[in-house]
Parts: sequence; C-alpha cells; structure tokens
Amino acid sequence: MWTPDGRYYVFSSGKGGDYQLFGISEAHGWLQKRSVPTQLTTGPMSFPFGVPSPDGKKFYADGYLPRSEMVRYESHAHAFVPVLSGISADFVDFSQDGRWITYVSIPENTLWRSRVDGSERLQLTFPPVAPFLPHWSPDDSQIIYTDFQAGKPPKAFLISTQGGTPLPMFSETGNQFDANFSPDGKKIAYGRSPTFRDPGDKLEIRILDVTAKQTSVLFGSEDLYAPRWSPDGQHLAALSANNEKLVLYDFKTQKWSDWITGIGQVGVPKWSHDSKYLYFDNLSGQEPGYRRVKLGETHSEFLVNLKDLHRSWWSGITPEGSPIFSRDISTDEIYALDLGLP
Repeated sequence: MWTPDGRYYVFSSGKGGDYQLFGISEAHGWLQKRSVPTQLTTGPMSFPFGVPSPDGKKFYADGYLPRSEMVRYESHAHAFVPVLSGISADFVDFSQDGRWITYVSIPENTLWRSRVDGSERLQLTFPPVAPFLPHWSPDDSQIIYTDFQAGKPPKAFLISTQGGTPLPMFSETGNQFDANFSPDGKKIAYGRSPTFRDPGDKLEIRILDVTAKQTSVLFGSEDLYAPRWSPDGQHLAALSANNEKLVLYDFKTQKWSDWITGIGQVGVPKWSHDSKYLYFDNLSGQEPGYRRVKLGETHSEFLVNLKDLHRSWWSGITPEGSPIFSRDISTDEIYALDLGLP
C-alpha cells in the first residue's frame, strides 16, 4: 500500500506463515537510486496485511500470533482438560513406553521431546527446518518427521531423541509425506502429499526397507496416503486422496478393503495400542466429531462432539486411550503502528 503522499510503499513479505512489514521509498529524479526495503516489524507476531492512515502517520496492520493448546477429553466429565502444562504445541506423538512425547512448538515451529508432564524438554530442530507429523521409532531412539519448508518438496527426516543432525530417510526425487515405522522398526511406510506434489509424483504408498535402503510400492495403493501401521503389524490403514474413505490393508491376504465410507470427510487415523480400534476425525457429514471403528466391523462409533471446541485439525489418543486434540488459542487483532518516516 502506498502512503497518502506517494513517497513510500509499505508491503508484507514472508513465508511459512511468518509475514512481516517492509517499507521502501519512491525515488525521485533520474539520478537518484531506488532504495532497498527496510523491515518495519519483526516476529514472532505475523503481519500479513494492513493499510496506512489518511494522514500517513500510522499503519493499521492485522497482527496474528498462532498458539495451540493440547487438550484431553475426559469422558466421565464430558469436558476438555488442558495437558502439557500450558505449552503451546501441536502434532503430539507418544513414545512406545508412554513416558515421553514429541511435539511441534507453536509459533516457533520447532520439534521438541519431553516427558509427558512437559519436563526434561529438549529442542531437536531449528529453523529453517519446518517439522510436521512426527512419529517415534519402536525402540524410542529416533523420531521421524516430515520437513515442510516453504518452496521445497516435503521430505522425511530422522533425528535422535537425544538431539543431533537430522538425516534424510531416503534420497529420491518425489516428495515424502507422513512417514512412520513398522512395529519391528525394520520398515517405514510413507506416502505422497495430495496437495504439495509435482505433476510427476504418483499418489501411492511406499515401503522402505530400513537396512537395504530400498523402496517398493504397496500394490493397490494408488490414490491413497497417510499410512498407519497397526501396533501388531498385521494391518495398514490409509486415507483416500479426497479424504472420503478409510481403507485397510491386510498383510496376510495382501489385499485392500474399504473400511469406512459415506460419512463425509475423515482424517488423522490413529490405532489403539491393542490394534483393536482405529480412531479418526470426521469433521463433515450429518454428525461431525471424533470416532473410532473396531477391526472387523464397518460401522464407526461416535465418541466426541467437537462443535464447541475451537480447534485446529490435529487429533490423537493417549496411551491410556483418551482422545486428545489441538485447540486453537491464537490471537488475531488490529494494531496501529506509528510510522516514523523521514
């Protein structure tokens, strides 16, 4: 936006959800060199857009600060209870022994691991790494995550739970999305992002042999993504590209079958620790909420009504089987910034 006198141009620039305001003066005369932009604001608050006041002394900007609160649903009280001691976090995953968690801090967008009570925190990644959907390895020694840096294809990386340098899961040209280990730790299932993929990327589920460093396409997995190993290793759940179908792969019969269809969009599948149930989101349809389906059945059970929870899209379950959700507690306000222009 131009200032009213036409001498300055104020604009927003950034990536990955972090946008800041910059200003540049309009050069006058053919001998004057055009100036370089000057940054007017700095994070963690994002300023995606705004407008100058009529007198040019202020700039009214929308200030957005993302924050996320993890809440657990208490079935006996029919209420959502905060967890993680007020830490602003998203995409939580529990270690196999249930004593540790990994999560992405908001708005810093960095990967951490800590005890389930939030103690003994350790930062694992640093910008420009943008971690997404982390998962523990079966032996709790590593965490695998998708790196979602702006302008780059999504790629899967591994990092030690004690910290260190992230290592690529497997080098290939296609994007890698939502990778997770088999229960024995010998294989990794991953897919392609339905949204962030090149025209040549086929949407399919691949299996990586961790030792041999070789991949194979799981037969019949065309137009599927978000694979989830069952803890007993006998099945693999996945989503259709349009998120309208939940499907199941049986490793014994080596066949896919439709599991849940016709209830609207489904997402974020999560197995129970005994492999008897699959929990998932159902945010559209006649009765949106959180559901689960029992292995061997095709009718899902309604668990939690989410209409009154101001949330982002992530969900999961605790080792004890309690549903957990990320609640959106972001702030979004208009700020009047003083423009001290020369």
